Amino acid sequence: MKKHRTAAILGITIALTAAAILLFGSRTAFSTSPLLAFGASTSTPKPPAGEPIPLKPLTDLSSLSATAKISANGLINGEKALGDLNAEILTNDKGQSKITVTGSLLGTIAAQVGGSVVGLFKPSSVDIYQMPTGSYIVVNSLVTVCVKPSDPASTAALREFSPQELMSMLTRKEVAKGKLTGQEEYNGATLNRYTLNGDAFLVAAKKSGDPGLKSFGDALWDAGDADLWVDAGSRYPVVYRNSFSGEFEPLKFEGNFDVSVQLTGVNTNPAITLPASCKNPITP
Repeated sequence: MKKHRTAAILGITIALTAAAILLFGSRTAFSTSPLLAFGASTSTPKPPAGEPIPLKPLTDLSSLSATAKISANGLINGEKALGDLNAEILTNDKGQSKITVTGSLLGTIAAQVGGSVVGLFKPSSVDIYQMPTGSYIVVNSLVTVCVKPSDPASTAALREFSPQELMSMLTRKEVAKGKLTGQEEYNGATLNRYTLNGDAFLVAAKKSGDPGLKSFGDALWDAGDADLWVDAGSRYPVVYRNSFSGEFEPLKFEGNFDVSVQLTGVNTNPAITLPASCKNPITP
């Protein structure tokens, strides 16, 4: 009896399968259940962008000091690169600025961020001065050398890496959307902490009308969820942290990189002067 029941079930199954093939043809059907929905998806769901974060742009400040750190694991100009770069910027109300760059990857990128003359050295640090008389690159090595590039574009890569530029780009209004997750006290100030959705950042960055942000977004493969701390009183961005995968054109880099930017001082108006080596700079 059991054998007859099994045979009957098998016969029904074969009959139903044959009917389905005759009815629908030999096309393969993909399940649209949540576990297998990727096989049938025809559009990418829009990630939650969050609420606009109330921010003031750093351009409102007459002077500032800030730091940035990029930790990288990937390739620079096709060569394996693992290490970090650190930058510190000072600006004042006289239109002067100084960016100091250090880190284990500095020697690797010296030529591309400072020109062929800078590439001849293995610097421990590089200072980029922007003065009313032009741009100056000071290479601090066994011998301190000052270079005054004739082409302003030769310092463009380091300017893009400056903490001020990074913070301004990463907190533009089209990408500065997130969720308030708490408050923290820092140096006597109350900071609001926000979490920004990484997928939403990518979508907004790729659509941005700002050429720098759009170029940055187009070169990315992936973006993590960012943490942003904003001064509750002044509404200036204070700290930004995120992890990215993709290309970072200023450094000719591709791979994984973490970015951390911190505003360390506002309206302190620091004095910025050229070193003695820039009295007779090299002009390539």
